[in-house]
Amino acid sequence: MPEIRALRRLTDSLEHAGVLDKAVDTERSLVRALARPKALRQLLHGVPFGHPLHPLMVQVPLGAWISAAVLDLVGGKGNAKAAKTLVGVGLVSAGSASVAGYVDWSELDREQLRTGWVHQAVNWTGVTLYGLSWMQRKRGNHGSGKLLAFAGLTVVSVGGYLGGHLAYRQRAGVSRDGEVPFDA
Repeated sequence: MPEIRALRRLTDSLEHAGVLDKAVDTERSLVRALARPKALRQLLHGVPFGHPLHPLMVQVPLGAWISAAVLDLVGGKGNAKAAKTLVGVGLVSAGSASVAGYVDWSELDREQLRTGWVHQAVNWTGVTLYGLSWMQRKRGNHGSGKLLAFAGLTVVSVGGYLGGHLAYRQRAGVSRDGEVPFDA
């Protein structure tokens, strides 16, 4: 499948995109400064739980947004209100998932940092689209709210693909030494 190979080459090219380094370094310094207390970093990394929190935490916004999409497709007045609520739940929960992701990201190597930076930029674009969707729905513009939400779902799906590339292809956050020590 030539399309899949082209997508893979494009994704792999992010690892070597040195043009991202200034933004990566600036953001990494900010994250490290804000999450300086060791106990906070360990909690956000998921050390007390034995694995990262970010992958678990992204399930809430994604689940809310996918559920909203189903309700939008089904239609109906009650579903419109429920879909707006679910878009809001996704927005609120995306913040904490992002914080955990930023802390994990700040510890990665250069190539992983580049891919992760694009991953977060794409996801924030999706979150922005969902924010606009929620505002349109609140104003009673459900048609444009739905369109913005479907655009947001498409964008966060690309972000999810990049997160999968980071975790599985680049092995970000995977211990090469077996089990991660509890007090790491």
